[in-house]
Amino acid sequence: MAQIARPDWHLIMDGRYNKGLAFTIEERQRLGIMGLMPCSVRSIEDQLDAARANFDARPSNISRFTYLSAVHHRHRRLYYRFVRDNIEQVLPIVYTPTVGDVVATYGLNFQHATSLFISIHDKGHIRDVMHNWIDEGVRAICVTDGGRVLGLGDMGANAMGISLGKMVLYTALGGIPPTSLMPVCLDVGTDNQSLLDDPLYVGARIPRVRGPEYEELVEEFMESAVKCFGNYTFIHFEDFATPNALKFLDKYQYKYCCFNDDIQGTGATGLAAFINVERITGLKLEDTIFVFVGAGSAALGIANMLIIELEERGIPSEEAAKNVYLFDANGLMTCESKDVPEQAKRYLKPVEPIKQLQDVVEKLKPSVLVGATGVGGIFNEQVLKTMAKNHERPAVFALSNPTSSSECTAEQAYTHTEGRVLFGSGSPFPPVVINGKRFTPAQANNCLTFPGIALAAITTRAKYLPNSVFSVASHELARNTTQKQLDAGTLFPAIKDAHEVAFNVGVAMAQYLFDNDLANIYPKPKNVCEFVRKSLYELEYRNSMPTTWCYPEQPPKPKAKPKPQPKAEDDEK
Repeated sequence: MAQIARPDWHLIMDGRYNKGLAFTIEERQRLGIMGLMPCSVRSIEDQLDAARANFDARPSNISRFTYLSAVHHRHRRLYYRFVRDNIEQVLPIVYTPTVGDVVATYGLNFQHATSLFISIHDKGHIRDVMHNWIDEGVRAICVTDGGRVLGLGDMGANAMGISLGKMVLYTALGGIPPTSLMPVCLDVGTDNQSLLDDPLYVGARIPRVRGPEYEELVEEFMESAVKCFGNYTFIHFEDFATPNALKFLDKYQYKYCCFNDDIQGTGATGLAAFINVERITGLKLEDTIFVFVGAGSAALGIANMLIIELEERGIPSEEAAKNVYLFDANGLMTCESKDVPEQAKRYLKPVEPIKQLQDVVEKLKPSVLVGATGVGGIFNEQVLKTMAKNHERPAVFALSNPTSSSECTAEQAYTHTEGRVLFGSGSPFPPVVINGKRFTPAQANNCLTFPGIALAAITTRAKYLPNSVFSVASHELARNTTQKQLDAGTLFPAIKDAHEVAFNVGVAMAQYLFDNDLANIYPKPKNVCEFVRKSLYELEYRNSMPTTWCYPEQPPKPKAKPKPQPKAEDDEK
């Protein structure tokens, strides 16, 4: 039998390259995989139909997540195409609310390495751990320490499910190549006793490490990331407890190309909603009274982004916060409040303390009520009816995830305001019918912003990301909400258009970064939109064969000249 050099079929079937039944017959023959699958050939559209049938047949959201994870492992490009094309159905599976169940059962479902765990025991050796990563050319990292996951609290190493979910949307919506992404969990233990008692828990079974040792680990992580992957590596902080989130953002924002989605991503998304509320009601933001219920990273992120916007409009810094109030578990935050986070102090007011939210809404008459508490049902019937009594078009945002932690449901918001509310939620809710009129709740989902933010930071190799760049993202997101949607009381673009919105946000931010000398690409592209577009990950199959090309026919080989014969020796000699 002839000796034939064949490619390694394990590599061909690797999820990064595998096309399954979309390999043509010629590709199968030349790649040495003929016979390893049935003889039928499917297009990517056929495969998408098969994936959709499998997805729909699964009996629960967690089983749909497991199925999609298997597709991701086997068929990387098909997976991202499926997520993008079916984002309305898939987003609740790969992101909130199902990701909360994924995090809670992470140890039960852990199967194979798709992420990087760095434990407190690796301190001093983080670069060695990073060198073990499975892909080269990392451009972006999403890192969590699991300190505060959704409404679940401290989830330790299980929080990796959140980093993985973010990375999925980087590619499916932002078009960022998956091989350039690295999800990371800093495992510093957990104070969640139920996890420590769980025999299937995958993390370090120690109390959560705090103080200098913890901060030294984070510092080593940041230094190691840029040493391993370059100075312009984009580092996305996710689900750190509020004090740590604020501390690290303040420490690293202008030293690294970094971003905190819970603060800045949520802030950009929230500001976009406020801009659209202004467009609908005609009431200027500087004249609007806001009450934020909750004083964590999400509420402070949105409030701070609002202040940046007001200052951009010429409102003096000392006046910008005068109509912004915070309400936490202890009641309305006043100058007498104790243990107030540094970033919240600008919002303290010299007023009498008020303990009940209903009384705050009655007295202050806010036209915008923002909930980021993780306390389900706190916007009760009385609170919502008071909002509707005081304003023709009250705006209510129930931002907490998962759905069970939402401050109110869409049905409650529309029912108790006679359908007049401008509503946004962190989790998806079905349409609501009030007096024969159908209302489609807007989802205030960070997936409309952070994929575009990452796309801009990566493609421009941003030096750092100042607060002003997130204002650019907010205005672009607001512009992507059509007038028809605004007329229907919808404050955000439809989730089905999220990949187009992410691209538009990315282009607007990239333009700002280039125009303000915050990019490290030289020379500046003449057409930033096309420059960003050319960087996108293609969600179509490509030829699996190496490129071939024709050579001209070679001229005939010249005949070798006869070798000279040695002369015959003289016989006389």
